[in-house]
Amino acid sequence: MGFVLGIGSAIFFAAASICFKLGQRGHPSDNGLFLSLLVNVVLLGTASLFLDWPTWTTGGFLGFIAGGLLGSVGGRASNLRAIRSVGPSRANAFLAGNPFVAAIVGWFLLDETLGLREFAGGALVIAGLVWLVRARSDDGSAPDHPSARGYAWAATAPLFFGFAFAVRKWSLILFPSTVIGAFIGSTAALIAVTVTQSRTDSLASLLGRNLRPPPPWFLAAGVATSVALLSQFTAFSYLPAWVVGILQGTQGIWTLVLGWLFLRDDERIDARLVGAIVLVAAGVILIGLEV
Repeated sequence: MGFVLGIGSAIFFAAASICFKLGQRGHPSDNGLFLSLLVNVVLLGTASLFLDWPTWTTGGFLGFIAGGLLGSVGGRASNLRAIRSVGPSRANAFLAGNPFVAAIVGWFLLDETLGLREFAGGALVIAGLVWLVRARSDDGSAPDHPSARGYAWAATAPLFFGFAFAVRKWSLILFPSTVIGAFIGSTAALIAVTVTQSRTDSLASLLGRNLRPPPPWFLAAGVATSVALLSQFTAFSYLPAWVVGILQGTQGIWTLVLGWLFLRDDERIDARLVGAIVLVAAGVILIGLEV
């Protein structure tokens, strides 16, 4: 069940990436982060009303907040910047680095085992990402010929996401509720994003731009990320954090497939892109053999 949930989370996050990219076409100044988080809070908060809350623990509560800030703010914001610049297929290929980061953090935070096979798999992941970056400059297949900054954002995202995996796993040990934990993290992320964006834009303008009327593709991305978060949190109940990171690392492959189906004008797939993703997938599989 844990593997099904982990793969399902990757598929829904990949679908959300496609929705974000489609929404960004008509909103050049908005990546969709605020509205997607608002949808997360509404959906997860509504579901939380019908659940019995477990015994309160301050550590679990603070852990969910930290996980939300790391994953839903740091990771998602970096990933969305990369999606706008380099396209969802290339941006999400970097997320194959999630398990390597989650394995290292889980080793320190959760005493999860980490061996030579994980390091070997991580080396394959890094090699695939280096190949991807070196191929980007002259292939003409990435939208708008993105600069190195877009790839820097893409490389930053797995650092946030991998750390968030381990923190969320630790929080669920202290406060065992996947839905409520996801709600707490999403709420913290929404507050942080609202405060940050309000510094350059009034709250009334921010709400008006996102709610009158709500951009449909960003709404769809919010629904998809809500389902993905629930699948991810539930997978932590069955698997170590780094294994969930492995399964999440397949997001780049699912995005490649969905991007080819729905973003053919933006996503022109070539052999080097496919080869790089296959290489990082091999690293993910090598790590997974240790389970």
